[in-house]
Amino acid sequence: MSVNVLVVINKDGRGLGPSETFLRAHIEGLPCKVFTLIGNPGYRQLDFGDEYLLSRDPIPLGYRWLLRRLGFTTIAQQDKRAVSRLVRKYKIDVVLAEYGASAVSVMDACSEALVPLVAHFHGWDAYGEYQINKNSAGYYELFKKAAAVVVVSQHMRNHLLSLGARPETLHHISCGAEIPAAFKAEPIRAGKSFLMVGRLTEKKAPFLSILAFSKVVDSHQDAILNIIGDGPLKDACIQLTEALKLSGRVVFHGAQSHDVVLRHMATARCFIQHSVRAPSGDHEGTPVGVLEAMGMGLPVVSTRHGGIMDVIKCGDTGTLVDEYDLNGMVQAMLMYADNAALAQQIGERARTEVLANLTSKKSIERLWAIIEKSLKAHAG
Repeated sequence: MSVNVLVVINKDGRGLGPSETFLRAHIEGLPCKVFTLIGNPGYRQLDFGDEYLLSRDPIPLGYRWLLRRLGFTTIAQQDKRAVSRLVRKYKIDVVLAEYGASAVSVMDACSEALVPLVAHFHGWDAYGEYQINKNSAGYYELFKKAAAVVVVSQHMRNHLLSLGARPETLHHISCGAEIPAAFKAEPIRAGKSFLMVGRLTEKKAPFLSILAFSKVVDSHQDAILNIIGDGPLKDACIQLTEALKLSGRVVFHGAQSHDVVLRHMATARCFIQHSVRAPSGDHEGTPVGVLEAMGMGLPVVSTRHGGIMDVIKCGDTGTLVDEYDLNGMVQAMLMYADNAALAQQIGERARTEVLANLTSKKSIERLWAIIEKSLKAHAG
């Protein structure tokens, strides 16, 4: 049976960012016809083409009377009807909404068009205090209306249960990594090169990783830290690096393509990420960068946080420390700086685990099974 899936992503702009590989994987990997609706309510674009649901420009005052005559009393209501018409026009069978806020924005349109809705939560949408407060009533309705709610960690599953999600419609699927089969790291041959990949935001606490690295340099003058990614904390991290006199040892590469990230992983000794609960309440889901590093055969030093605890077995496929345990992170990094053979051993076990259970292909297969189950339940 041919299935048409509409993937809805609320965000500024039309394209996806370099770090949103998991969204591209869903769009490109689901075994069905996929339409994409990207943008914000009031201005969304279908299939990266030229079909606009609504104009970006403000509605002229002279036309408001006409909109009221047509029943469009608000932008939200106009958007709902436009989405509902779109679903019917393209014979959409199921809507997959990436992020909770996206799901809230289309849940009434899905009900009106009589199609099941699968809501996929990823991180900030489940944890951010602002988002939860803003969407509290919407989430309450979403949990009643959605055919399925997908989360990326056990921690997130428990959190959404506390917000009122129904256990029978709640599903945990870890994100997956895209790893070329013939491409892998060799930590035993690498220098004392550490790597960070991801947006420089509060929940990734990049300054804590830089502080830990500064302690490693005290005893390993040849150590280097490569940082890939941009974000609101980048300038502050550069200032911290200069204050610690690490300008020659810490290299900021900015946002890079997936291929460039993998090339850096291939020449690293160890991957580090000190994720924490942000002051806003935001948490990680399951960071794709961590999975990619593991899949490439790198040992990972990270924290007991969110979905990271689901994918790293401490002492077996990586090393975990408590959030804000700076000394623990330093000791873990020193362990891999001092022992390349151990880094190789841990990295190989991590790679085996990811290739067996945590690839993007397996993640998409699990998501597709949930979509098919939702379709069958909807059909009666």
